[in-house]
Amino acid sequence: MENIPSRYNEPYVVEFPTLRDFVEYIDLRLRETDLTKTRFKFSADVVKVKPYNGSLYVTVSQETKDGRKTELTVIIWKNLTQTILRTLGLKTPYDLEHKKWEFQGRLSFYPDRSQFSFWADSVTPQGESDILQRRQKIKELLKKEGLLTEVIHELSELEPIKYIAVITSKTAQGYFDFLSNLLVPDNIRPVVHLYESSMQGATTAEEVISALNKIELFCREFMIKYDVIVIIRGGGGPSDLMYFDDYNLARRIAHMNNFIPVLTGIGHEKDETLPDFVAWRRFPTPTAVAKEISNQLKNYLELIETSYREIKQLTLGRLQLVTTKLNEGIKNVLDEVLNKNIIKVHNELVKDGEAIYKLFSLKEYERLLSYTFVESLSNKIDIQISNFDKTFRQDQSILEKTINVNIQSKKQQIENLQKLSELFEKGYAKALDLVEQNREELVKTGGPLSALAFGGALITKSGTLIQRKEQLRSNDEINVNFLDGSVKAKIEEIE
Repeated sequence: MENIPSRYNEPYVVEFPTLRDFVEYIDLRLRETDLTKTRFKFSADVVKVKPYNGSLYVTVSQETKDGRKTELTVIIWKNLTQTILRTLGLKTPYDLEHKKWEFQGRLSFYPDRSQFSFWADSVTPQGESDILQRRQKIKELLKKEGLLTEVIHELSELEPIKYIAVITSKTAQGYFDFLSNLLVPDNIRPVVHLYESSMQGATTAEEVISALNKIELFCREFMIKYDVIVIIRGGGGPSDLMYFDDYNLARRIAHMNNFIPVLTGIGHEKDETLPDFVAWRRFPTPTAVAKEISNQLKNYLELIETSYREIKQLTLGRLQLVTTKLNEGIKNVLDEVLNKNIIKVHNELVKDGEAIYKLFSLKEYERLLSYTFVESLSNKIDIQISNFDKTFRQDQSILEKTINVNIQSKKQQIENLQKLSELFEKGYAKALDLVEQNREELVKTGGPLSALAFGGALITKSGTLIQRKEQLRSNDEINVNFLDGSVKAKIEEIE
């Protein structure tokens, strides 16, 4: 045992009153380590399978080069048995025998029997060929049903993403990668809701389907719809991702796209799973999903700002044009009316002159010239002048009315443009208020993770979120998670 004191290079003898005390001491020391919390993976030949109460007790064996044989009993819990057999395409548990398989799971220690046991939650074929063949068969079936995504979509086809439902494990590194790469201003940062699910092992497909059902039920019950659903998981080997290759899961995602677009970011760059082939849009990693969402929001923000500037410039240009046209119109109307009146007066004077000339000739009627004739001529001239004055005043009145009508029309056009400008300003302000309300909603609904959006940090220990100092002890090692990464620290003293 480690940390047992020694004297003169000889260990002390640790004595226990009873065997029970000895076993409980071993159990306690094991719990102080990560041995029972760590996931293990190994490959071995299955020698024998024994069903018992729905669970499977699988004896595995492996022989070394020097001929030494090692055996271990692997237990598959009854709730996972049928899922694993169906995923592997096996009719009975005995089809596992005399073949080599890869097992993943955790180690358990039973104090009552002083015995270790290995509980497997993932069994996969040895080698990638079997996994790829099985995936291809399901893919062909999905293609026949018309469920494969044939079009490469772009996030620009969607409205600005404000609400995101994420399906993953809360302790997964991929989840923190996703959150830390949503690099957008706080006032347009989307609200993220986590729907927890196992991302490895035989329960993966079942739990992801359950999360999708919860999302749809929530949206329909509360009349709130997420803009996208994001399914993310960090990298892993083919055997780690094999349980995503499930027909029922792929079918559920394909139908979910009709309600809410599903985005996937599972594994590394080259990894592929069946959800990738039926998702609305597939991304290589969780980080890539977050960055593309950020780009979509930034592009929409730039579009709004560009549209505002264009509308403002267009409005100012139209106002300037109206002002210019109005000034030019008044001048043209005045010129036209005055020219018409001058021509009219000129024509009338010419006609009157011709008429007077025809009425008399000085040489012919010089002897007849008398006071009566002069008086008559004077009266005629007065009448002509009076008629001209009357006509001029009528033309002046028409001119004033025409100018007033044109001025009122132009004023109305200017008022309409001003109302249009005010309406746009109000709409833009309303949009900014709506964005601000979305940010406030993040604060209300985002939970502890909202601290990351305001320069705060999340403290975790062994994957568990720390919310009170009572969860910590001296010498504990912790992770301090910031928006752009994390650091490790050690607790020296708790006050």
